[in-house]
Amino acid sequence: MSASVDIKQFAALEHRVDALVTQLQQLVPPLANSGKANHKGARPSFLPRGTSFNLPLTPEDSPSTPDISLPGSQDVLASDNGIAVTDRPSAQVATRILDIIQRYGHNATSREEAWPGKTKFMPLVEAYVSKHEPVQMVLPAFPFKSPNRKDKTLGSLPDMGEELALMHLNGLCESITEVYEHGAKVVITSDGLVYNDLMGIDDSEVWDYSTAIRDIIRAKELRHVSALRIVDLLGHSNTEDLSKEEYLTHAGCYRRELVAKYAPGGFSALEAVRSDKDTCMTYRGYIKFLTKDLMYSPLAKQTQGQESPKKRYKDAIENLAYQMISRGKAFAAAIEAKCNNFVRLSIHPSTGQAKLSIPLIPPPKGAHLMTPWHSSVAVGLDGSFRTVHAEDVRDTHDLIYRNGRPYHFREKSELYDFGETKVEFEHLYPCGLVIRPVVESGERPSFHALDSKKLRKLTEHQSPVVLRGFADTTDREQFIGKAYELGEVLPWTFGILQEVKDAKRSDKQGNNVTSSEAMPMHYDGMFKFVAKIDEEGNELKDEKGNVIKYQKPPKFQYFTSVATAPKGTGYTLFAASRLFFKYLPAPYTVERLEAVKWRMDNDGFWDAKIGDLPLVVRHPQTNAPCMRWHEPWPASKTKFSTCVITIENDSQDIVQLVDQLIYDRRVCLRFTWEQGDILLSDNTAMLHTRTAFTDDSDRELWRIHFD
Repeated sequence: MSASVDIKQFAALEHRVDALVTQLQQLVPPLANSGKANHKGARPSFLPRGTSFNLPLTPEDSPSTPDISLPGSQDVLASDNGIAVTDRPSAQVATRILDIIQRYGHNATSREEAWPGKTKFMPLVEAYVSKHEPVQMVLPAFPFKSPNRKDKTLGSLPDMGEELALMHLNGLCESITEVYEHGAKVVITSDGLVYNDLMGIDDSEVWDYSTAIRDIIRAKELRHVSALRIVDLLGHSNTEDLSKEEYLTHAGCYRRELVAKYAPGGFSALEAVRSDKDTCMTYRGYIKFLTKDLMYSPLAKQTQGQESPKKRYKDAIENLAYQMISRGKAFAAAIEAKCNNFVRLSIHPSTGQAKLSIPLIPPPKGAHLMTPWHSSVAVGLDGSFRTVHAEDVRDTHDLIYRNGRPYHFREKSELYDFGETKVEFEHLYPCGLVIRPVVESGERPSFHALDSKKLRKLTEHQSPVVLRGFADTTDREQFIGKAYELGEVLPWTFGILQEVKDAKRSDKQGNNVTSSEAMPMHYDGMFKFVAKIDEEGNELKDEKGNVIKYQKPPKFQYFTSVATAPKGTGYTLFAASRLFFKYLPAPYTVERLEAVKWRMDNDGFWDAKIGDLPLVVRHPQTNAPCMRWHEPWPASKTKFSTCVITIENDSQDIVQLVDQLIYDRRVCLRFTWEQGDILLSDNTAMLHTRTAFTDDSDRELWRIHFD
């Protein structure tokens, strides 16, 4: 039989053999060097003598490939995007974990290219999964605030930017926990002491900044995040008890020890920038921020007195960047030694071949990436967070203080002015606003005194809006009275106020709203239909004489918390459409989803079959795209109503896309109730749900809908 070669299939088979050989090399100790250097690209000769690979020229001549399953290896199968996939459970979990990291990432590869990060880090992540251990990740970051406190930052200590960044990292780990029960951890290795002397930052400032970072981690209960200093990487003992005085005494020694112990011999920063893409991107990032960071520094003043000051300053910045690259190389080696086999994260854009890029405060599409220590945070009227240079927003935003220190900028608006009732605001991550009374002396003000029009408007922009610490919030008469001030109160068959608590029913016709079960993500009023009315007030009818009805969900939800569930249960989750579309992955677009229609088949209490439902509607006030959705809810999750969701005119993959993204920690707020909280939510802009709570809990909310 004449041999014919299919080049693509042959290359795929050869790639498979190469992968298996590499895996064997990692498992079998190399034999003694025979004295002959391997030629570049040649396979190492570590197999027993007489072993050879006889590759058939065609698939037809090929015997069936045996199932080879080595510890830590992959059962490699060809995939459409060129990334190795596997049918082993551990690798499938690892793939899901890396998918989450990729979603959180800022990758310097085009959408058409396969992401190298998945291929590079798959064996590392799968090793953790195989051992049933948390996936360990390490991120060099959080050094100190930029020395340019005039144009860029608000001071020398962490502010809202660092808080958002740390919650973002913790959210990444919590997202991984949802697909892998052992979860993930991020270890932050502060690089402040690596570079601070080059930039004129005092060692004491580095200590104060890193100590404040640890305080945020504790205060926010970010259990997936921890922090190390250089002294921890160097292997010194009893570093947990290290005092500021001892640290400052030995800071210079720590820096010199790092370089002496870990700086690679013969390393050329210039050559690395020229030859390595990741290093080049880091170098360019250094140039960009150093130019502005040191604008008012002694270095800048020194060059001003010289010939060609702009060129002198530029040359000085470039030289400084090369020094940082060199020290960074030593720092990276120290991290590798201390955090061996950790997944390496980076704040810098990356191809994914050596490290995985994670933006700490994701910017709007097309905007520049900034770290919190090189910027300030500006909160928009819509509740969005942007990293900005302070000089760019001073005229359009108010500077907000917390505990006597500048904390963030907030877009100017009269909606924050409640007159004689003095209040303060807290912006929640990833969405939401808490309003508290400022009580200097005397009694707490009643929530009833707050301007209802402003509350309604804030709710349209920054749902959910929480009133916390006010008086009279569980006074039934005042609660109902405020609803009529907020809008047109909508009645239901049970009246206008529903007591949302466990009714202790377990039959199929029970309502999961009044149970202790978890609920599907949804919007209120899915089953609320009203008759269409003509100009004369008459009901419109179809050809068969049936009244024509249309879905009319309420515009707002209005709650008060009478009693709370035990800590860690009974959360209310809010998914913001604004954030859903911010993180909507390609190839999906707003335009595509706006054309989608879906159907819900429901049994039990609701017993409804509704089709031709729009997936996206436009907000009546802002015209922003808003999600309309009810999560599929099988019998395995409930003893009450189940529902099946079908996409009517597009791919069924949209169901999985929506369900994943609405629970994404960058999109979805996990809200913990406090007794007496009042909460308002825009039912068009937000989806919501509830987590389960114990059957013996007294958790009780009162709810009213209004337009």
